[in-house]
Amino acid sequence: MRKKIVILFALYLFIFYSNKVFGQSNNDSLINRSTTLEFKNDTLFTDTGLKFFVGQKLIIGNPAGNDGYYRSIIDKRAALVPSIWGQDPKYPYAIENHVNKKKSREKVKKNLIPGNSVSIKGIGYSKTGKPYFYAASISTGSEDFLCDLKFALLLNELILHP
Repeated sequence: MRKKIVILFALYLFIFYSNKVFGQSNNDSLINRSTTLEFKNDTLFTDTGLKFFVGQKLIIGNPAGNDGYYRSIIDKRAALVPSIWGQDPKYPYAIENHVNKKKSREKVKKNLIPGNSVSIKGIGYSKTGKPYFYAASISTGSEDFLCDLKFALLLNELILHP
């Protein structure tokens, strides 16, 4: 009996150790700050094997900004502030620095409901503000928005559709 208990205990430790060392955790992600993106023919590829294309569905996540605002998604008509003298140190991502923030943020907050899906209408490389980024035009069906795709996925404001 004692031998069975020792074997079961050793088996339990082996499984626990394997899961702890080799198992997937909540910190695992397909997108991180060092992920590189490459644009070919209207499809955006990541170095981790993900690809984004026109017509692809994404799920809206929870807003990451203060007061329930999205940091990486803005109204399609909001203008990004050009960075003539380099990156503005107040904004680590160019999409956060746009004109008419309050009106734009209110519209985004009102129209984007977490859990609903959006589709990608277009992808392009934005050189308006520094740092440059891949901008995706996304649509809920009734409203269009612009987002920094990598930043939105980092913040989980957009989630890949299963």
